[in-house]
Amino acid sequence: MEEKYVKTAQEILACMGGKDNIASAAHCATRLRLVLKDESLIDKDALENIELVKGNFNNGGQFQIILGTGIVNNVYAEFIKMANITEMTKEELKKQAAKKMNPLQKLLKTLADVFVPILPALVASGLLMGINNILTAQGMFVEGKSLVEAFPQIKDFAEMVNLFSNAGFTFLPVLIGFSAAKIFGGTPILGAVIGAIMIHPDLMNGYGYGQALLDGTVPYWNIFGLSVAKVGYQGTVLPVIASAFCLAFVEKKLRKIVPAMLDNIVTPLLSVLIAGAMTFLFIGPVMRGVGDAMTNAVMWLFFDLGSVGGLIYGVTYPLLVITGMHHSLVTAETQILANIGTLGGSPTFAVVAAANCAQGAAALAVMFRMKNDPKMKSLASASGISSMLGITEPAIFGVNLKLRYPFYGALIGGGIGAAYATFVKVLSVSQGPCGVIGVICIRPDCMLQFMVSMAIAIVSAFAATMMLGGVLGKKEKAAVAAGSKMAESGRIESPAADTCTDAEEKGGKVIYAPIQGNVIPRENIPDETFASGVLGDGVGIEPETGEVVAPFDGKISSVTETCHAIGITGPGGMELLIHVGVDTVKMNGDGFTVLVSEGDKVKAGQKLMIFDISKIKVAGFSTTSAVLLTNSDDYQSCNVVKTGKSKQMEKIVTVE
Repeated sequence: MEEKYVKTAQEILACMGGKDNIASAAHCATRLRLVLKDESLIDKDALENIELVKGNFNNGGQFQIILGTGIVNNVYAEFIKMANITEMTKEELKKQAAKKMNPLQKLLKTLADVFVPILPALVASGLLMGINNILTAQGMFVEGKSLVEAFPQIKDFAEMVNLFSNAGFTFLPVLIGFSAAKIFGGTPILGAVIGAIMIHPDLMNGYGYGQALLDGTVPYWNIFGLSVAKVGYQGTVLPVIASAFCLAFVEKKLRKIVPAMLDNIVTPLLSVLIAGAMTFLFIGPVMRGVGDAMTNAVMWLFFDLGSVGGLIYGVTYPLLVITGMHHSLVTAETQILANIGTLGGSPTFAVVAAANCAQGAAALAVMFRMKNDPKMKSLASASGISSMLGITEPAIFGVNLKLRYPFYGALIGGGIGAAYATFVKVLSVSQGPCGVIGVICIRPDCMLQFMVSMAIAIVSAFAATMMLGGVLGKKEKAAVAAGSKMAESGRIESPAADTCTDAEEKGGKVIYAPIQGNVIPRENIPDETFASGVLGDGVGIEPETGEVVAPFDGKISSVTETCHAIGITGPGGMELLIHVGVDTVKMNGDGFTVLVSEGDKVKAGQKLMIFDISKIKVAGFSTTSAVLLTNSDDYQSCNVVKTGKSKQMEKIVTVE
């Protein structure tokens, strides 16, 4: 084992408070994932100065240290020996991390876990709703008329788009029921059945329940002397989640006591019957009230407190991102959007977008201030841009929190932008990327004010960060000084010293496409860590075929245990990560077959892996694959020479 990995493991262990503070550890393709007994013992300042550490953040009870492919597995092997702990899988680590959470954290994590798989459906429905609004908005393109009125021939197309846009929200309880039952350990399709029962057309539509209650026209069942409201749960979220929990609880209990020969008949029957009855008798009415209270609280914050409420939300949101609790806000947001017909839109989207853009502007301010630190300058520019596109974690964890004063500047700018957006009542019609490109999710009559709000957030955050940097930038100066010392000691090598031989010019410092598909810029990869460039420069590929080949002659440096990522070292010391899909580590190897082993020498074009594209999609993950030069900082430039459709072994990147 190389000395640098041993040294890095020792330094990380010391920064974590020693081996007695390590509860468990695991790793994925790029990150060391730790569960600690006492997180207050972490020495983040020292951790950030370790040469091989590229970043760190805390999420879901896990402290994650970004090291990069080919490095993390070697450091991990030494780390678990020094810490005297046994190797764990990532799923085991997640269970261990969950034990550290308090009941509120567990509840919020559960809500987030339920909604993450169905977000693509909600985003698609919402964006289609935005298209429909553009087609039907009065005076947006033609004075006094909508596009449909001006061009009657598109009327049927507009109606079709409207139907498509409503589907996700109309059948939202079915989607939630399926996802929630899966999270709670029940049969997902039975969860979907519970969701379908709750919006059955024989029930009174839930949207009319309030008025019917006032008019005294609510229909009831008489069940053994009990009056049960015959009302649906359209536009609700919490009642379906609670009912799915009840279903899963009953189902798991029944499977323990029902004989195996009757299990497939009796268990589904009793599970649906009991959970359905409990839904209409108790769960539904109670959780409808809780959900309405949550929605009313958000609406009060924005519509009663106005700009003050927007300011509070805008400043609070980045603080929630740090803890990972921001995902739980999806619950209230979804319920608001499900009732968009009566509420007119959601006020939270513009506020979150302003907060995200402010984080990006603060990072860009750091880029201008840290001219003498190329590494931080590069990270700040990449993460700043990605933050303005809605991916904030690289900017928050990699730049702003590390230096502190940019984070304060971002809170100021985000709060001002959020207050303005609330003051002018910017409303969204869907969920989507919470950044400047989120304008497509905004009501047509609010689009201009949305862009003004983003501009205010960006300018305010940039200016605040520049001013605070002059007062609170001592840590920044120390970081620059440390970088200079590293350069003087020879730890940072000059890229110019790495010259190309004739052989390398012919093919050694060229990266060929390992996967056939659509090549996209690194910044467009739908994963904040990859897109930010913190793991190195390169490209993303949207695969057309499920095959990975060697992009150059080299040696396999790493193969993940879940078979979804491969590291390969090539001529001139190039270290390349090929990571198939986003979050595919969660598939635990299902659908992936690796044809090589760590240490194997391979030739350009040799088949390394096969993977099932359809399985990745069915599992709910993006197939977009990252092809990243993880040691790109060692070179002068990493140039993308081709984007768009590409066959295997077409030249896509050159390295100088």
